[in-house]
Amino acid sequence: MASVLSAEGFRFLFRTDQGRVGRQVWWLAAGLLASLVIALTLGWYALSPYAHRTLAERGRLFDTMTFVSYLYLAIYAFALLLISVCYVNLSAKRLRDGGWPSGFAGAVPLAALCVGALNWLQPRVAEVFPYAIVIGADIVLLAVVVWQIYLLGVTDSTDP
Repeated sequence: MASVLSAEGFRFLFRTDQGRVGRQVWWLAAGLLASLVIALTLGWYALSPYAHRTLAERGRLFDTMTFVSYLYLAIYAFALLLISVCYVNLSAKRLRDGGWPSGFAGAVPLAALCVGALNWLQPRVAEVFPYAIVIGADIVLLAVVVWQIYLLGVTDSTDP
């Protein structure tokens, strides 16, 4: 296999679920994906106040910062989906290398996207959707993340 940092290495790691990778390669590639998610999320946190302003606060019909924040939100959502697909492809290789079914690779992205949706929805319908459900979902997400980190990044056995 080519270097992980080369274009061929990126294609192998993120564009297909075929093949196998070791623990160190998984850590490197998963860290890269996690850093992208963190950087993009910090960008959204910086722009999100501009997305929650009324017309009275803006003072005019078209506000450039509101437009930029919603454009960024669309790009951010698309990027999160692409990063999720890359994570699934990468983790499927590592699971296969450990002898586990590669279908478990989608557990973290699925849980993260569902929990993100719950965290977004709850403040908007708080009267019918208790916050305890969100806390329970956050705990489940944390458990899934810890399980996958242990399975993919800590263990090195070939027996499931």
